[in-house]
Amino acid sequence: KPIHLLKEKERHQVVETDQMYIDIGTSSREETERTVKRGDYVAFATRFSRHEGGLVKGKAFDDRAGCAALIELLRARGSYPFDLYGVFTVQEEVGLRGARVAAYAVEPDYAFAFEGTVCDDLPKKKDLSPTTILGGGAAITLADRSFFADKRLVKLLVETAEKNGIPYQFKQPMVGATDAGRIHLAREGVPSVAVAVPCRYIHSPVNILSLSDFENLVRLMSLALVALPTLWPSP
Repeated sequence: KPIHLLKEKERHQVVETDQMYIDIGTSSREETERTVKRGDYVAFATRFSRHEGGLVKGKAFDDRAGCAALIELLRARGSYPFDLYGVFTVQEEVGLRGARVAAYAVEPDYAFAFEGTVCDDLPKKKDLSPTTILGGGAAITLADRSFFADKRLVKLLVETAEKNGIPYQFKQPMVGATDAGRIHLAREGVPSVAVAVPCRYIHSPVNILSLSDFENLVRLMSLALVALPTLWPSP
């Protein structure tokens, strides 16, 4: 587990070897035996690489995944019936600071925060629900420690996904926060929601994500942005 998922007592315990495992991105015995052999050495390798099943490995997917999604949406900005502002914020991990300044300057009508989020779907007790599931689609945050998502934006995302057959999931509540936590408090208030790509092992040297989740987030958001004016009050 990454440290932010450990209980206080667990943080002071040495992990037993029979409780350790290495996720190499495989999903079957045959695929595993093709990928590694007994006796292979193991070390942190943060270079980006592609793996079977549409998985990719690399560092800092939280928040490189969110930045990449924003770039894809900005490339199609001419398709949206409004001005679209994209901000690559700084210092999210130490107080959501960049988002606070940006929201004050831009004065947005609505805000969508993109990120790579916790994905703890690997072996654990069956009575515990994972925060998100790799391959389950874009993860919509309903609430976290910093904000409650605007119901209208959540409804827009869900209806857009279901209408177009786009996989999505709701992020299960847990610790943590997103830039939406600062943006929604800017000036007179900004309706906000966070949408994320599930990433295993965020805040560690190596992360894993599914390209299908990333692609579905971009597709969902591109269609939702086109439909966004339906939320505007009638003149």
